[in-house]
Amino acid sequence: MEITSIETITFDPESDLTDTERDIQITMLRVHTDHGVVGLGETFPLAGMECAALHGPIADQVIGRDPRNVEGIRDDLVTYFNYYGHAGAEFRAMSGLDIALWDIKGKLADEPIYGLLGGKSREEIPTYNTCYDLRYDFMEQPVELAESLLEEGITSMKIWPFDEFAAETRGQRITDANLEAGLEPIRKIREAVGNRMEIAVEFHGLWALTPAKRLVDAVSTYDPIWVEDVIRKGNPEAYRRLAKDTSVPLCISERLVSQYEFAQALETGAVDVAMLDLCWAGGLTAGKAVATMAEAAHLPVAPHNSGGAVLHFANAHLSTAIPNLYVMEAIRDRYDGWHRNLVTTSLSATDGALPVPEGPGLGTEFNTDLLDHPAVSVRRTSL
Repeated sequence: MEITSIETITFDPESDLTDTERDIQITMLRVHTDHGVVGLGETFPLAGMECAALHGPIADQVIGRDPRNVEGIRDDLVTYFNYYGHAGAEFRAMSGLDIALWDIKGKLADEPIYGLLGGKSREEIPTYNTCYDLRYDFMEQPVELAESLLEEGITSMKIWPFDEFAAETRGQRITDANLEAGLEPIRKIREAVGNRMEIAVEFHGLWALTPAKRLVDAVSTYDPIWVEDVIRKGNPEAYRRLAKDTSVPLCISERLVSQYEFAQALETGAVDVAMLDLCWAGGLTAGKAVATMAEAAHLPVAPHNSGGAVLHFANAHLSTAIPNLYVMEAIRDRYDGWHRNLVTTSLSATDGALPVPEGPGLGTEFNTDLLDHPAVSVRRTSL
């Protein structure tokens, strides 16, 4: 069995097929084989860069190889990319390829991917909502947002109320006024709905260590389930120092690339929740490896899920299989919105939980009716 071609599918960012609220460019890919089995993958957020890697060095390395040899392909690509830097667009592209190869393996075995990752650890997937919300702005309408989520049975949410203030000082300090303004939506949610809503606070790695300590201390008053990526990655010792000064769980980090960087982070003792992005860290192969390392450290995993429909399904398979899942991220305006444009089967939350995917492989396919859509671009590299 051989890979015969790699096909990428990208979308005009001005169309309504994908997210019109953020500068996020989804690249879906299909890996074709000489047996007619096609694997579906995804990566993001810079389509031009990831497509260049997929149709260039990755196609050169993998076309003609057996797609079932996922680990061997992964290791050969990691070795190849290590020559000129192990991270970046190449790794994001490789991550999407890995997901597609697992989709092929599942289809060949007539098994869902989670079955190949060890089987079910749960019958449904607990989820929280990351609040890229078209109905309510968490800075202006935090109570309405929280109450609308509770009405849908979603009892955990994530917001990032301090991001707008980081640019003023390049994240080197936070003024009293800005600190209070960032705390205001958290305070309002707590006063309105109490502990019926769990709150995670995202910082997007925008802060230096000194203001980070002050921010985490201020947020701790409102009992967040975690604070996420408070400082920029790159200095594990800084995170260790932050962890020493707080009892708030630290969530780290979708920005880490590969199980190797996660191993270094876990060694610091600063990680309380391991968050990885399957489209950036190395696909499902790396995702399972990170989850296993976290389990050995008695730590839970919360997959990052801010991409498209294929990442959503891939995360659902990982979340179904691993025993140490904390909760899976999801965005209701995507799984009930533009995800439905792109794939044949969607995966929506009911009463605050996502269902386990059904069917072989990922359990969904690219909507091929879109191949001739004027907002869709298709490129294919073959033998």
